[in-house]
Amino acid sequence: MALALLVLCLTLFTQDASGEGWTYSGQHGPRHWGSLFSTCAGKRQSPINIETANVKTEFWKPLKFKNYDDPPSRMRIKNNGHSAQVEMDAAAAPRFSEGGLRGEYIFAQFHFHWGADSSMGSEHTIDGVRYPMELHLVHYNAAYGTLTEAIKRQDGLAVLGVMMEVSETDNPALTPLANALLNITQSGMFAELSSPYPLRAFLPNNLQKFYRYEGSLTTPTCNEVVIWTVFANAIPISEKQLHEFRNLHEDRIKYLLNNYRPVQVQGSRKVCAHHNYVPRRVVACTKQ
Repeated sequence: MALALLVLCLTLFTQDASGEGWTYSGQHGPRHWGSLFSTCAGKRQSPINIETANVKTEFWKPLKFKNYDDPPSRMRIKNNGHSAQVEMDAAAAPRFSEGGLRGEYIFAQFHFHWGADSSMGSEHTIDGVRYPMELHLVHYNAAYGTLTEAIKRQDGLAVLGVMMEVSETDNPALTPLANALLNITQSGMFAELSSPYPLRAFLPNNLQKFYRYEGSLTTPTCNEVVIWTVFANAIPISEKQLHEFRNLHEDRIKYLLNNYRPVQVQGSRKVCAHHNYVPRRVVACTKQ
């Protein structure tokens, strides 16, 4: 299916021409990504710490989602050695627009970042607070036709970042995922999901409180082609469900833990907030 091919392209794009791998620790860890991949040493890198006192309020139209409420015909989850990544087939590809974006962005895949315990895990931080998990829904700019072409453009990708916070009860939308994780504990394994939920189930109830900035992929090759939308509100996940993610392996010996990149220097970039969120003070924002 077309969506599966797009996911394959994005996965292949995370290795350099020599095929050299990368990890989240050791000599191939984030501290060395800039040496292994020159694009990881740019000035527009992600993730960042979002300081809510230093964002500019923007008066955008609300985000508009299409086909996000339609259950997929098929959904697969894979342990790729770096994350748990989900692909899906659908009669019509989910997409979103508005909210300060120019054009429409088509869904490609989503994946997760988590920590060894619930004191860490998210890639972005908000006022220095790190959540136990962060979900990334990756989309490409429909104007460029394909993901391969979109990756070459500064506004080629749009990623929705969703923070996840610990709940005393399971999140029903995550139950099929958590159950499937039991079958993909080793890198390279994949499983079909029974009774998958539509993508809307993985977004917070309030879609109009979000932060926006220009950045990069958070994994090599860290291409600076991403328009980030990080929601202010989190979605729930139970410790039991988090445990299933922490039980995955990146190889036959090592558990897949702390698969998040440290926050990067924001530099001269500005962060915007949708007008429903009122910050304490206002500064100039990057022009969209």
